[in-house]
Amino acid sequence: MTEKEGLPPAITLSGVAFSFENRTIIRNIDLEVPKGSYFGVVGRNGSGKTTLAYLITGILTPHQGSIDTHGLRVGLVLANPANQVVSLVVEEDIAFGPENMALPSAEINERIDSSLGAIHGEYLRRELTSAISGGELAKVVFAGQLALDVDVLVLDEGTVMLDPLSRFTLLDTVRELNRKYGKTIIHISHRLDDLECADSVVVIEDGMTTLCSQGVLGLIKDYPRQHIPGIEPGERLLYRGFLNSLGIEEIGLEQATRQLVERFLLRQSPDGPGN
Repeated sequence: MTEKEGLPPAITLSGVAFSFENRTIIRNIDLEVPKGSYFGVVGRNGSGKTTLAYLITGILTPHQGSIDTHGLRVGLVLANPANQVVSLVVEEDIAFGPENMALPSAEINERIDSSLGAIHGEYLRRELTSAISGGELAKVVFAGQLALDVDVLVLDEGTVMLDPLSRFTLLDTVRELNRKYGKTIIHISHRLDDLECADSVVVIEDGMTTLCSQGVLGLIKDYPRQHIPGIEPGERLLYRGFLNSLGIEEIGLEQATRQLVERFLLRQSPDGPGN
């Protein structure tokens, strides 16, 4: 399923299935992720999300079906960024991948500079990885993937261990990587709120994709009729859904609320349309 018309695919899954210890975890998934899109996958814990992330990134091999990355480089960001850190100093950690590609020192330094610049983390270059915050560590992991010049970034519950401020900062970084740098984002989460800026969202239940929507507001609109087990939209998304039902589509809630108030005041005015 391709949600952005006219864009070539970045990732194509055809009839993909995966089993472990006689238990089927992923069941006959057909999925197409457009190149340059922000693609969300939401599902409760145990629905098969992490297995799907590992299949897309090549850590696991499907027992049935095929996965085509169309020659693109695919990177993975895990839920716990500490699990991907291999060095004591930030710049050494980011350099680890390019060094294993046997790149010249000048190019490695250039990649460290550009990847830290992309995440607004230049100040982290010589910091100890053990001394920075969880949000900063997650940004370092992103930088490490960018230094490998990946085209597609798969996030497996990338915000689950972050405090609210770090979560906001990281999600803002992900949006920028997608919109400014053209990275294809596949964001897998059990939190619908994490996928607020996704172009399209699919729901995974018991290893199968069961719903597909043009963004989270489409799911919010259908939520009373299409309850997603274990997934509930937060207050912000419910409010955005309410505003959207009134034809107010501003993602900035302050501006959207202003529009709502202006409409209300106009209706209350003696010269308003309701009088």
